[in-house]
Amino acid sequence: MYELKNHTESVVKQVLKEYREKCSLTCSCERCLADIMALTLNQLPSRYYVTTRGKILTQWEADSLPDRTRVLSAITRAVKQVESSPSHPISKED
Repeated sequence: MYELKNHTESVVKQVLKEYREKCSLTCSCERCLADIMALTLNQLPSRYYVTTRGKILTQWEADSLPDRTRVLSAITRAVKQVESSPSHPISKED
């Protein structure tokens, strides 16, 4: 049986990981990260593949700079949205 995968989701996970290493988030709990992922993926086109050949072609198409820039921009918008209206109360501990 073939497994359907979304390359965009893999790219968003990687770019979000890089974003978190460089920028601090108000909250990086599992729920907030899931909200950021969902909002980001809803802004970007899906790139599904089923075969190894499809994965290679999809990666090759998606690894261009403009595409990564678009992913980072979508993540930044999602982070701002989640931080301005989180799904749970944020404690202000100093």
